[in-house]
Amino acid sequence: MMRLVLSVLVALFAFTGFALAEGDPFANYYDNTVTVTNAKGERSVLINKDGTFTQKLADGKTSTGKWKIDGDKGCFVADNAAPDAKPYCVAAVSHNVGDSWDLTAPDGTAEKASLKAGR
Repeated sequence: MMRLVLSVLVALFAFTGFALAEGDPFANYYDNTVTVTNAKGERSVLINKDGTFTQKLADGKTSTGKWKIDGDKGCFVADNAAPDAKPYCVAAVSHNVGDSWDLTAPDGTAEKASLKAGR
């Protein structure tokens, strides 16, 4: 009987975690770092639950901005972006620590992203 109760509790927590990640595709990003690499180098992006982000660019400079989910995309706009700048939109897909995936920058440049543990 105890084994059954324990199994049900484990399943409940597993499905609850799945539902939370399903409802917020960026939930795994909030306590971790997204590293984006392209021909110019590597930048580290910290995505915050409050709709803000901070990134350390390849040249060592830091920038901040805001992001939002727009349909099936997550769109990022730097605070210092030109008024006519296109947002940087990516598929709003959940990733786990250790995952790597391909991105395309607004200018068409190919980039590689990965999710690393911690900030």
